[in-house]
Amino acid sequence: MKAILIATIGTRDLMFEISSGLWYNVGDDRMQDGDIIGEQAEVISDLGLGKITYRDLTKYLLDRQDEYIDRIKPVIIGKLLIDSATEIDKLYLIATDQPTTISQRSKDTINSCELIKIWVEKNYHIPTKIVSIGANSTNPANFEAMFEWWRNTWRGEIAPPIDREIWLSLTGGVGQTSEAGRISGLSLYGDRIKFFEFHQNQRNNQAGNPSDYSGPFLGTNYLWDRTQQQALKLLDRFDYAGVAELLRPYILTKDLGAMPKLLEAGIAWNRGEFDLFLTYIDAANILDSSQQQQSLAWWWMAYEQAYLAVVRLEQNNTVEAMLLSFRTLEGCLLEWAKNNLGNIFEDNQRDAPRVSQKILTSHPKLKNSFKSKNARGELEAYAKWEQHSVKREILKVSLPGALAGEFESFWSDECRDIRNRLSHRLGGISETELLNAWGADIEDRSQWKARILACLNILTGESFSKIERASLFASLHDRVRQSIEQS
Repeated sequence: MKAILIATIGTRDLMFEISSGLWYNVGDDRMQDGDIIGEQAEVISDLGLGKITYRDLTKYLLDRQDEYIDRIKPVIIGKLLIDSATEIDKLYLIATDQPTTISQRSKDTINSCELIKIWVEKNYHIPTKIVSIGANSTNPANFEAMFEWWRNTWRGEIAPPIDREIWLSLTGGVGQTSEAGRISGLSLYGDRIKFFEFHQNQRNNQAGNPSDYSGPFLGTNYLWDRTQQQALKLLDRFDYAGVAELLRPYILTKDLGAMPKLLEAGIAWNRGEFDLFLTYIDAANILDSSQQQQSLAWWWMAYEQAYLAVVRLEQNNTVEAMLLSFRTLEGCLLEWAKNNLGNIFEDNQRDAPRVSQKILTSHPKLKNSFKSKNARGELEAYAKWEQHSVKREILKVSLPGALAGEFESFWSDECRDIRNRLSHRLGGISETELLNAWGADIEDRSQWKARILACLNILTGESFSKIERASLFASLHDRVRQSIEQS
C-alpha cells in the first residue's frame, strides 16, 4: 500500500554544505561547549553574510536556489525519503508562516519547506505540498488552537485517501503542534497512522548523511495509556463488545496473549451463549482442573446465568435481571429433571418437556396431571413438566428441600403473581419490584443474590458461598482485567 508522509518542519530540518565540504545545520544556533561557534553561524560565515535571522537566511538560499540547491539536504526526513521514495505517494510539509507582528516570525520555516520541496521533487519526483500555520495569528504553541487547526487540515488540505497509509514525522517544529497532530490524527484515522522516530548523529550529519530513523510504529500504541483506562472502565460495565472494538487496533501489535479469545468468550457469555463461551475459554487454556471438571457438570450453566443476572442488575438493567434470575431456577429445575428422572423424562428441545406416565409408580398423586384420553379412561402418555403441580409433586418425593426454606417464595402464589404481572406489562421494572418478586423479605441486592445461590445449591447439591465463585466467567473476567492492566 502506498503512503502519504506528513512532516512538521522545524528550524533544524535543513543542512547546508559549506566550502570545506562539511555539512552544517542551517537552524542550529546553539553555541557548542559554551564557546565553540554554532553550526548556523558556520553557514552564515561561509555565505559571507552578517547578522541575519533564520527566516531571512533560508529566504536568501531560496532566492538563489539554482546556485545552492545541490548544497542543501533535509537532515531529518532525508534518509526516509531516500529509502522509501517509491512507497511515498505524496509529501506534506507543515511550515510556520506568521504575520510580521509575531516575534517568532524570525524562526518561521516556510522558506525551509520551499527548499525541501524543491530538493524532493528534483531528486525523487514525489509530489509535495506545503501547508502553513500562522494565518490569522494562529499560535503554533497553543495546543487547543493547533488541535482545531489539525482537524480542519486533516479533513481539508490533506484528506488522506482511504487506500493510503498515513506516515507521520512530527520531530520538527513546536511541541504543541506535533502533539496536536498525533492526537487528532489518531482520533480520526486510528490504525492507519504510523510514526517514525529520528536519531540525530552530528558526526554523521556533518559528513552529509541525513539522520537515521526507526519505524514505522503503529500510531495507536501512542495512546495506549488512555485506551487502557477506557477499556478498564468498559470492563467494569462488563461491556465486552465495547472492549473488543476499542482494543481491535492493538490486538495484533501488543502482546495481549489470549486476549482475543477471552474477549470473544466475554461477548458470547453476555449473550447467554454459554456453550460458545466455554469453547473460547477452553481454547485459551485458562481453566484449572477443578474448573474443567465443573464444565462437565449438568448444572454449570445455571450458575453462569445466575451471575449474568447479577451483572445485569449491577448495570441497572432490572428487566433483564428479573428475567434471567427466574430463568436461572426454571432452567436449573429442567436440567435437574433431565439428569435425575431417567427414561421417564423427555425434552426434545422443541415442545414443552414431558414426563412419562411411568412416573405414576413412584408418584401416584400425579395421576390427575395425566388427562383421560378416551371414554375408557385411558391416560395420556405424558404430562407437561411446565405444570406447577407436576414439578412440585416430583420434588416433594425426590428433593423436598426444593420446596421449603429459600425456595418457598419461588413457589408462592404471591411471588408468582408479581413476576407474571411484571413480565407481561410494558415499561420498566424498579429494583424494589424485582426484589419483591423474590420474596417480601428480600430488602437488598445481597439478600437477592443469597436467595438465588441457596436455591441453586439445593438443586445441585453444591455448597458455593458466592455466585461469583461458582461462575467460570468470573475467573475469565479477572484474567482479562489483569491482562489489560499489565499491558
